[in-house]
This record gives sequence, structure tokens and C-alpha cells, in this order.
Amino acid sequence: MTPTHLLHASLSLLAALSIGIAATAQGLGSLPAIMKPEYFSRDLLLFIEGLNLTEEQQLIAEMIFDDYEREFQEGLDGMENQVTDVANNVAELGDDKDAIVKAVLAPIQGWAGQRDVLGLRLVENIRVILDPQQQSDWTAFNRRLDREKRLPDGRLSGENTNIDHVLRDLDLQPAAGTPLEEAKLQWELALHEALIERAEATRQNFNLLEQINNNTDEGDVQKRRQELAARIRVRDTTDAAIEEMAALLPTHGDAFRREALKRGYARVYRPTPAERLFKAAMQNETVRADTSLLAAVENLFAEYLAELDVINTVILDLTRKWEPELEESKIQNRLRRLRGETLDRPTDPTRELYQQRRELDARYVELLRDLLGLELFSELDGASRYMPRPKPGDQDAVKGGPGGIRATGKASSPKERGETASGKLTGPDKTFGNERPPSPTGGSKGRDD
Repeated sequence: MTPTHLLHASLSLLAALSIGIAATAQGLGSLPAIMKPEYFSRDLLLFIEGLNLTEEQQLIAEMIFDDYEREFQEGLDGMENQVTDVANNVAELGDDKDAIVKAVLAPIQGWAGQRDVLGLRLVENIRVILDPQQQSDWTAFNRRLDREKRLPDGRLSGENTNIDHVLRDLDLQPAAGTPLEEAKLQWELALHEALIERAEATRQNFNLLEQINNNTDEGDVQKRRQELAARIRVRDTTDAAIEEMAALLPTHGDAFRREALKRGYARVYRPTPAERLFKAAMQNETVRADTSLLAAVENLFAEYLAELDVINTVILDLTRKWEPELEESKIQNRLRRLRGETLDRPTDPTRELYQQRRELDARYVELLRDLLGLELFSELDGASRYMPRPKPGDQDAVKGGPGGIRATGKASSPKERGETASGKLTGPDKTFGNERPPSPTGGSKGRDD
């Protein structure tokens, strides 16, 4: 049985007992992570490069990793066998649902602790093979290792942003003795403490037996609030460092800040349809051949970006406030559910701002279309959704024709659109790979663009 099958089998057994799975999603959501090793063979490169291991040390480190992999698999197999035994002998526990639940979750809970011990042992085993110089470098390396392994566990936007990666990818690594290097060091130190705090707070909430039994009380709420506060601290530590470092990069500060925020707040800063159209226009051969037209497009794009930046800044600030409020509401709802009270369903305040951003896009795309003209505008990738609908009977409409306009500017024929003689649309043939997909069960909520 694979770890995935084991996980599904365990959850299926619990679901069969009519246990409140939804109420324990936070804890059970951590199960896939503990089914995987904390360290993989590819992580060996972190130790080799970060500590400048000699060839002899590399061989020893490889053996340490091999031992870790073997012990991890043995531990996972042992836990699997225990869960399988419970499944095979569940009838012996009768109708005692609590006993069955505890029997299923006990080996999983125990394995979570064993997995942590194996990871700590691997790191310590490598540390003991280091020479004095490498030992002196250990503290800085350990902070880096912590960032690489723990930062991806973020839940809030901006919580898992790794400034190391942004500086590396933009080729902006600070020189020794510069204010930027000092700012980066201060970020590393503050973040290291915040990550330790977050790890401890998360660990105390990973008690499957308590969660599956809905043992929610004021103490449980307090633990969850501590974890939320730790997550906010991680996010705020990095966000503050981004602003500080951007100010220390006069030439590349804007690019650094934009890239760092885009990685942490992808929903806020991902390219909009209007951005893509403007960039396509500025790459268009006809536009580039006309210097005055290119300058006009660039100026219009600059105006659009200025207005977009204002909206995005408001969305960013509101997102930083809204997400913790949403998490707090989820914590409170655990108590409300047990008390039989009405659950709090807060409304996302960023929706209206994203709608304003869509309206901004539409306005500037229309200005771009008027500037280029329909013929040239229709050549841009993605322009078809912004082309005006042709009026009935208007045979001279640019790229018009009944039934819509392609991005290439050519109207599709009724036959190509699958229309019958009566003008009704027909579905595609149900041949392999060409069957109409089933309709989605929900709406299109959450779409920004």
C-alpha cells in the first residue's frame, strides 16, 4: 500500500464512522506532508554548497542521507502495518467509534513525531563531520536550511516569500560590508526566530485525536490564535525587509520590490489582460515601425500602470488585513459550531477592488483599441474578447461576420462554429479526446480577470 493509498484508506475508515471530517480539515490536511520525507537526495546539494564539503565529507554525507531514506521508509512501513492491522481487526472493537478512531490515528500521530526526530538526526549527523571552519559557518547555514525547508509551509499571502531567491534570480546579491548585506542579515535573524515560533505553534496544534473528537475549547482557540500570530509575524518580517532592501537598491529597488511582492502576493500582482495586450502591442511589427504610434502606446501604458499601481496597493494593504481576519473567523467558527450557533461567513472586501481593476482594464483596452484602430488591434493575441460585436447586417464591419471574431481578425463561419441550418449550436462529436467536458458544479467565483 502506497502512502497515498494508506492516507485514503484511513480517511475512508473515519468517514465510514460518520466522523466530522470537515471540522478537522486543518489537522488532517497535514497528513500528506508527514507521508513524505523532510529531506530528499536533492537536498544533499544544499549541504555540499552551503558548507563547502570536501570529497570525503560528501561521501559520508551521502551515506547519512542513505541511512535517513532507509529509516524513513522503515518507519513509514511500520506505521502502515499498524493502520492495516486496525483495519483488519476493526470488528474486534465493536461499535465503540472513539476506540476505533484512536486506534487508527494513534500510529499516524506517533509517526509524525518519529519523522521529526529522523530529520533532526540527519542534520546533526552531518554537523559532527564538519571541520572547525565549517562549524563556524554552521549557524548561518542552519538559518538558510531552515528557510529552505520551513518557508514553503506558509498559509497567508507573503508568508513563504524567500528574499534569498529574489536576490539570486535578479542577480542582486549584496556585496560584503554594504548596508544591503546588513539588512539581509537582520532579516535572516528575525525570520529565523519567527520560523521557530511558527513551527512550535503549528506542532502543538497537530493533535489528530483532539481534532477528530472536536475537542475545541478556549484553550484550543488560544493555540490556534498563537499559530495565526506566528504566521503573521513571519509574513510581516519579510514584508518589512522587502521595503527596507528596496530602498537600499536605488537602481533596481522597484524591480526587486515588484518581483518580491509578486511572488508573495501572486493574486494581486499577476499580469492583467490589459498588461498582456499592451505588451503585445509594443511588440507588434506595425506598431514598432511607426515611432510616433509606439510612443503613444508606451505613454498610454505608463498611464495605465500608474492607475493599476494605485489599485494594487490598496488591494495589497486590504489583503494583509483581510486574510488574518478570515483565519480568525474560522477559529471562532469552531466554537460556534459546537455551541450550535450561527457560523460567521465574512464577505471578502477585496472583491469590489478586483472588480474596479477589471473596469480599469476595460477602459484602457478601449483606449488602446481606439489608438490602434480595429484592424491593427484585432491582430493582437487576446484581443478578440475586447472586439465590438458586429451589428446585424453590417457586412463592412471590421473582421465582423456573424458569430464572433477570432484573435487573428477572421470571422468564423457557421460550419466552423458547429451551427445547424437553423442557427443552433451543436456539440462536438463524442470521439476520443473531443467530447464536451461536463459542466462545472459551481460558478466562476474567485476569477479576477
